[in-house]
Amino acid sequence: MAQIQPFPSLAASRDDSASLKIQCPIEQKSVAESLSYLSRHAIDEFLRRTGIAMPPFDASAFGDEVDRLVFAQVATWDAGSANPRRLHAHVVSAINIAKTAYAHTPLRTQVHIALWTALCIFIDDFELDVAAVEAFAARFHAGAPQLHPLLDVLAGLLRAMPDYFHAYGAAGVVTSTVQYITCTLFDKITEEAGLEVHPAAGDYMLYKRVRNGVGEGYGFCIFDKENFPDVSTHIQVIPEAITYLIFVNDLFSFYKEELDGETKNFIHDRARITGKDVESALMDTMEDAVNAVNRSRQILQGEKERRAWNSFLAGYAAFHVISPRYRLEKLFNGAT
Repeated sequence: MAQIQPFPSLAASRDDSASLKIQCPIEQKSVAESLSYLSRHAIDEFLRRTGIAMPPFDASAFGDEVDRLVFAQVATWDAGSANPRRLHAHVVSAINIAKTAYAHTPLRTQVHIALWTALCIFIDDFELDVAAVEAFAARFHAGAPQLHPLLDVLAGLLRAMPDYFHAYGAAGVVTSTVQYITCTLFDKITEEAGLEVHPAAGDYMLYKRVRNGVGEGYGFCIFDKENFPDVSTHIQVIPEAITYLIFVNDLFSFYKEELDGETKNFIHDRARITGKDVESALMDTMEDAVNAVNRSRQILQGEKERRAWNSFLAGYAAFHVISPRYRLEKLFNGAT
C-alpha cells in the first residue's frame, strides 16, 4: 500500500528480540519514539478518515452508575482461586467497554455486557486452570457444573442472553463466546508448540482472529432487544461490525503489544502472510477498518439503527482510549 503523505516513508523490520525498528529518512529516532510515531499516525488517520472524534481520556466522563451496579454483582460471585486484584482490573476494563461502546443500550444491558466481558477477559489472560477452560464447552452444552465457580457464573450469564437480545443475536453471542474460549485455549497450545501460519493460509489468519475476538457476539450487543426487536433492521451490518471490532482493537492495541514484545497476533501474522513489513500490515488493517465503517453507513437505513451504530463506533474507540490496558493516554498526552 502506498505511504500516506505528508508523513515520511517508514521501513519496518524485526530483530531477534522481536522489537520494532522503524527508520525515518529525515532523522534517526529511537525504537520507542518511532513506535509512538507510527501508532499515533495510524490511529489519527483512522479517526480522521472515519470522522470519529478523539474521545476524552477521562473514564468519569461516561458516568459511574454502571460501575456501581457491576461491582455490586461481582461482590456476590464465588471467585474461587482467582486473584482478586487481577479480577478487579478485568472488571474495570469490562465496565469501560460497556459504558462507552454500548452507552446507547439500557442500563441493565450495559451491566450484563460488563459482567460477561469481565469473565471473557479473565479467560483471555489465563487466570483459570487450563483443564477447567478446556472442559467449558462440553459442560456448557451438557448443562453440567463447571470446574471453576467463575465459569459457572459465565455459563449463567450466557443462558440469560435472550433476556437482553433478540433470539438470533443472543444465539450469536453464546456461540461466539464458546468459540472464543475454545480458540483461546487452542491458540495457547499451538503457540507453545511453535505453530507458524503457512504463507498460503491467509484465510485461516482471519478465521482465527474472528473467533478469538468475539466479534459476532459484541456485534449483536449493539442492538439490544428492547430498542431493536426486529433483527432484520440490522442483521446485514453484522459482518461490518465484526470487521470493525477486531481491526480497531488491533489498531488501538498495537502500541501496547509492541511495547510488550507480543508478536503472536493478527498484525504480525498479516505481515508474515503478505510478505510486508509490520508498518504496512498495520496500515492495511487501518484501511480495512475505515472501509468497514464506510460500508456500514451505506447499509443501515433506519434512523434509530444509525444512531445506535454511530454511538457504538465512537464509544468503541473511546473504550480503548480510556482503558489503562492500552496505555494510549501516555501515547497521546505524554509521548514525544
